[in-house]
Amino acid sequence: MKITKSAVILLAMVLLTAAQSSEKPAKKEISNTYTASCLVKVTTNPAVLPLNEFAVDYLMHSSGVAGRVGRRVLGISPDIASRLFEIEEIESIYPDSAGGAGIPPDYQPWASRYGTTTTSRETTRTSPTATGVRSPRPAATTPRAARTPTTSRRPPTRPRPARTTTVTQPLPSSAEQTILFRLQVVLPNDAKPAAEEFMIALIDNLRGALRGAFDEYRIKFNQKYDLAGDEAIRAENQLVDMQAKLRKISGSRDLSRPVILSNISDLRQKLQSAKMKRASDEKLCEATAKRIAEEQARRKKLVEDDPITRELKSILDVHKKRLESIALLVESGKAPPIELEDAREKIIRARIELAKRQEEVSNPPGSIVLSSLNNELADLSTEVVVAAEEIYSFEKQLKEAEELLEKADSYEVISLKADIAKQNLEETLLWHARLGRNARSIQPPDVTVIGAE
Repeated sequence: MKITKSAVILLAMVLLTAAQSSEKPAKKEISNTYTASCLVKVTTNPAVLPLNEFAVDYLMHSSGVAGRVGRRVLGISPDIASRLFEIEEIESIYPDSAGGAGIPPDYQPWASRYGTTTTSRETTRTSPTATGVRSPRPAATTPRAARTPTTSRRPPTRPRPARTTTVTQPLPSSAEQTILFRLQVVLPNDAKPAAEEFMIALIDNLRGALRGAFDEYRIKFNQKYDLAGDEAIRAENQLVDMQAKLRKISGSRDLSRPVILSNISDLRQKLQSAKMKRASDEKLCEATAKRIAEEQARRKKLVEDDPITRELKSILDVHKKRLESIALLVESGKAPPIELEDAREKIIRARIELAKRQEEVSNPPGSIVLSSLNNELADLSTEVVVAAEEIYSFEKQLKEAEELLEKADSYEVISLKADIAKQNLEETLLWHARLGRNARSIQPPDVTVIGAE
């Protein structure tokens, strides 16, 4: 019974130990390598990250890339970590004029630019003057892990080239730039044998650094894109406000100064013509009225001087007196009513004869027809009234045109501001559209490793 309990306890401890060991991740073994190399292709947009071999070299040896990897992978200081690898550019590929990929016309390999030549890859690895190897960097302190190795595995050294600045033409935002370089890691004998881990970590840090720079650029680019959108909205609101002010001032009329001045000149000419015509018609009216009055006076005098007319008037007076006498006799019954009717008939005939004689005397053949003068006077009076109405209308229009001329000053200033607002709107819309197109076309940097396990 005791043996059974002991076996159970032992089995439980074994299972517990196995469970604990299974929970802990298996520690990955290091590669146990002192050298490692690969090809690295870096593809970026030159408008975002304009890289060249010098920029890549500086970035790879910076404390943020090599220094951090040295502390994390090998446990060494950044200044020593930056001396454990070398990069050698193969070529930089730029978009050519046809839209494909090509090498810049002024491109020269590193070896020819720095006065060294290589005949083969073997020469690069063994020659003391090979171009792909960096000379050792002095360090203030040397940790134990970086002491001078007993057997040298470091690649042949070459003088570090002087940094120069290459001025290149700006490329389109949608173009891509590719830099291909060889990365070689050589660790000393007393260092941690993790050359491959060190190399992969270098590439990962390079990728992270480039992506971080791209993310910062994208944040600023998006801010600029949002700013362009805000500017477009502001320009649109400003243009709409200016157009509303123009409509309010003009009342949907043309307030351009040349048009208003031309209209004022035309109205003044029409007003002057209307006034002259009214004055002429008024003079004609006065003359016609005077002629009518003279003609009427002349005819009245002819009738008064005519003896037959005087006799006819006397006869008419006699008939009137006889009618009065007969009317008294009829009322008293001394005369029959028929005599009264006869007296009235004689009076009517006398009046007709008198009127005929007056017409004959006052309007002899060949004399001026008085009715034509009256018709002419009526026509002239109508034309005077029409001219007066035209003058009133022209004066009213002229006053409105002069008021519009005063508004034209404000209209001209606001119209100029509206033109500027329209131009600003067009520019901001183009700017916003161009930024949006670039935002869709720009790709993040890519780091590809070739030939690494």
